[in-house]
Amino acid sequence: MATVQLVNVNKVYDGGVHAVHDFSIDIKDKEFIVFVGPSGCGKSTTLRMIAGLEEISYGELYIDGKLMNSAAPKDRDIAMVFQSYALYPQMTVYDNMAYALKLRKVPKQEIDSRVRAAAEILKLTPYLNRKPRALSGGQRQRVALGRAIVRRPKVFLMDEPLSNLDAKLRVAMRSEIVRIHKEVDATTVYVTHDQIEAMTMASRIVVMKGGFIQQIGEPNEVYRYPNNMFVAGFIGTPAMNFLHGRVERGCFYPDGSDDKIKLTDEQIKLLANYENKRVVYGIRPENLIYEKDERFAGLEDFSFSFDCNIVEKLGDIVNVHGTLGKDEVIVKMNSKYAVDGVTSVRVAIDTEYARFFNESTTNAITPERNAYEEAEVAVNPDEEKVVIVQPEKKGFFSTLIDSVKTKFKKK
Repeated sequence: MATVQLVNVNKVYDGGVHAVHDFSIDIKDKEFIVFVGPSGCGKSTTLRMIAGLEEISYGELYIDGKLMNSAAPKDRDIAMVFQSYALYPQMTVYDNMAYALKLRKVPKQEIDSRVRAAAEILKLTPYLNRKPRALSGGQRQRVALGRAIVRRPKVFLMDEPLSNLDAKLRVAMRSEIVRIHKEVDATTVYVTHDQIEAMTMASRIVVMKGGFIQQIGEPNEVYRYPNNMFVAGFIGTPAMNFLHGRVERGCFYPDGSDDKIKLTDEQIKLLANYENKRVVYGIRPENLIYEKDERFAGLEDFSFSFDCNIVEKLGDIVNVHGTLGKDEVIVKMNSKYAVDGVTSVRVAIDTEYARFFNESTTNAITPERNAYEEAEVAVNPDEEKVVIVQPEKKGFFSTLIDSVKTKFKKK
């Protein structure tokens, strides 16, 4: 397989739309990298630049150490799996998988060997003589994967391949793709907007927003130590709770509450530069301990109450939704606790999992980055100093000549 390196890759469309900004990453051989982010964040555009389907505006792309900016897609030795299966309806599964090899004039015996080996990996052997209309959605997606596998490319590119499947089939196909990746031992770049897919499949995640990389890391690292509030809120279901408030005399005072949440010695040291200043206290729903839980007693100094609005029953767990001042709060707890009809809920924070963010910049406050900062505010130009340049007025004859020139140009 291969390594892939992107160095300050940018994509700027006509009209000045800057879709991808200074994208840099080193993808190791046999890694499974997932680009994740909301719609319009630039993840699919970046994938298409790797494939050669989009031109790189500036920056450099290397595959196995070779510069590929100007290489045609067919010369990059990559295989791409799209959101749509794009199977030939008149061909059997066997012929769909073999078609690209036939075009390359690969010997028949080699084609047969590769197709049957891929079918064995994908569990498609019983369906090789069927046509796509006789297959389920998951089976069709596996055929699309098989078509890529038989080519034995250096890099696999997958652009939201599970988006057309129902929820149950998506779960099954996630584990299938991970299994296939391990068996084929391929370098894979996978794009999705689904953070659950990213967490369960990736060796490393690239979180994107607005064309910028927000964080690159292993799934657990991104989950436990998010770089900023966007990553903290995007990764994890339900999303991280954000309590806005101020730090004062060893405590955090949340807005809209009479409670004060004690800070640990480690937290006081971390927030030394934020005394009497505003911060955002981040804590995930599963790290809030309900007052009837036996662990609550040891964490009462780190507790607060909030108004309960909705109880979401999910079988083994319950998500309790509420508000603390203007902040939304969600608690994930065991369904054995009866919270129906409760108007107020008290919970304690498992402080090991607490994270703090600068309210102004939204960046995480860490031991390496704990100086107080304020985001720069864009200042509008003074209207009195703006000079409006009016086009020079033309006379009758000048206007007539321009009109004649325009007509000739159209011809």
